[in-house]
Amino acid sequence: MILNICDSPDILKVMRIVDIVITIIKIITPIILIVSGMINYLTAVKDNDSDALNKANKMLVKKIIASILIFLIPTFVNLIAKMTEGSLEYSSCITNATPEGINIAYYNNSKKYIDKAYKSKSSSDYNIALSYIDNIDDESKKQELINDLFDLKLYLNIKDKIDKKEDYTTIEKEINSINNNDLKEKLLKLLEENYSGKPLNISSSFQKYNDSTYPIFSGYYLYIPKNATEKMPLVVVFPPNSLSGSNMKSIVETKSLENLKAFIYIPLLASSERKDWNTSASNNAVKQINDLVNKYKIDTNRISLTAFSSSGWYIYQTANDHRIFSAIAPISSGMSINTIKQNYNDWEYLKTLPMKGYGEKGGATTQGGRSCANKTVNWSAKTAMCSVFEGLGKCSDCLNCDAFTYLPEVCHGEIGQYVFNIDNNNNNISDILEWMISQSK
Repeated sequence: MILNICDSPDILKVMRIVDIVITIIKIITPIILIVSGMINYLTAVKDNDSDALNKANKMLVKKIIASILIFLIPTFVNLIAKMTEGSLEYSSCITNATPEGINIAYYNNSKKYIDKAYKSKSSSDYNIALSYIDNIDDESKKQELINDLFDLKLYLNIKDKIDKKEDYTTIEKEINSINNNDLKEKLLKLLEENYSGKPLNISSSFQKYNDSTYPIFSGYYLYIPKNATEKMPLVVVFPPNSLSGSNMKSIVETKSLENLKAFIYIPLLASSERKDWNTSASNNAVKQINDLVNKYKIDTNRISLTAFSSSGWYIYQTANDHRIFSAIAPISSGMSINTIKQNYNDWEYLKTLPMKGYGEKGGATTQGGRSCANKTVNWSAKTAMCSVFEGLGKCSDCLNCDAFTYLPEVCHGEIGQYVFNIDNNNNNISDILEWMISQSK
């Protein structure tokens, strides 16, 4: 903040002292000169010394002239300052260097720093404004300015509580009591950022919920993260036909979920949790996802989907039809780009959707020769998935692409377990889960 030097009350205080000193000098000095001249003159008269009298006359005249000049010097200085418009605006400083002018300067500076403090939301600017206010003599004006700072003081106090991670609900009530909508919005945003949303006050768990709302399902498994809050992401996992929900749950939690800041939903098909996954299952799963979104206030911009084997066949269709997902992660899905083009309307949307895929060689043995007996498929997941990832523009070369991971040493029946065990960041969170929750619309 750039201020005119004469707008500073501290400068005005100094100038007031200077003005008082100059006033004293221009009054006292002429008096001293004239008195001393008169004493010399009276002495010469008393002594009846004509030479001394002449000298005394001349000296008295000189002292009177000097006294007049000394008295007029401040007037000349002010005149010169006005004529030259000096950068220090000396005359303005002297003019305003009165008790009333100093109080006005404190008031004006208080207003300026109040405006600055509201813009910066800074405690230092707030304290500067307060220090100016403290020097104002007029109690009514002082109270007026203190009232102007009330919302900012409340803001800074609440911000301090947010930084200290005090009780969320109490802080939220205090924020809503602020009249300034700009400050209120900033605090609510700050609160959400620091607490990752409003606490849901529910215990962390990964358990089965029986739910027959949608006939094709018997229920679902739901992982509730530690210290769950509103606006957390959701990872959706479609289990393949060959696995029960409990087995799918075990695969997902191959790595510890202790540090995972997201919900995980695994829908369970009816008929002992096993039944052919199909379009109806996908559509009903989306309905159940919407129920969970409303119940747990999940972030609708961070819902991701993964599926493999038989359910992976429908991952592209589900994402394309419903478009609620921020990303998909197909694992060993046999869908090809030609099938996508033939069966899905407006499949071009899939080109814009973030994807991360995993596929194995397929066949009776791994690339290294290990037997995959009883765990084989009669198609190559790698070939099918590469056609999709290359056809959608996710990769130019599927085997040299960050979006796709080729696993030639893994059998189809164990690929799910394997993928959820990859942890290149060594933070005890599966890379696939970490990638999915990082994606946002």
